[in-house]
Amino acid sequence: MNRISKNISWMNSIFADFMVMEKLVVLLLLVTCGSTKSEDLTGKAFTFPSVSATRYATLTPDMEGPFSAVTLCLRSFPDNSRTQTLFSLATPSHQNAFLLYKPKKGNYRVHVNDKAHDFFEMPDNQNEWNSVCWTWDGKTGLTQVWVNGKRSIRVKITTDTVLAGTPIIILGQDQDTYGGGFDKNQCFVGDLTDVHMWNYVLDICEIQNYMNYFTFTPGNVLNWKALNYKVNDEVLVEPNQSGGCN
Repeated sequence: MNRISKNISWMNSIFADFMVMEKLVVLLLLVTCGSTKSEDLTGKAFTFPSVSATRYATLTPDMEGPFSAVTLCLRSFPDNSRTQTLFSLATPSHQNAFLLYKPKKGNYRVHVNDKAHDFFEMPDNQNEWNSVCWTWDGKTGLTQVWVNGKRSIRVKITTDTVLAGTPIIILGQDQDTYGGGFDKNQCFVGDLTDVHMWNYVLDICEIQNYMNYFTFTPGNVLNWKALNYKVNDEVLVEPNQSGGCN
């Protein structure tokens, strides 16, 4: 084979390799784009219909932090006969970086960077929607929960800290490892809706507006009206059945 033929053969080989790589990149983009979707979920809810270690929803935040303050609001329609994980945010260094957990009816346990505090005797209605907001200020260390318009006391949980590292946010399961380690005994059963998250502490008026279904500023980290999410194993997106018929 002469030099020209060798060069042509080499160029054809390079071109073929390039085409294979291009197809792989396109395939990767298609898989990635199809893995999550942004949607206005107004009037909708995630339904977790039964006990499972594989049913959950993954939420992609609009910003990744670090976060020195957080407000989380959501509405739950839970099975109060069991333990419930309402919200789980893990980072590479903290599996319970920001975890909202209910060991039993009326008991809301919050975790910030693996440090926990329990709030007791909070409202917790069976067969009704419960509106929950949780605030944390990393500068003062103060944290507080609101449920159905009633607030808890403010307590110091951890100071001079931030939520750092790429977060993985899961609804329906408690992350015992970064992005996994699910236990069906800690899963959520019921409906979740109107999930919003901010990278600051909401003022009282905004929290009350959320509690009363009035107009409020949507979350800038998670926004139910433009949510990037992926559901796994028969988590259903259904009408939230919270309004009347026209």
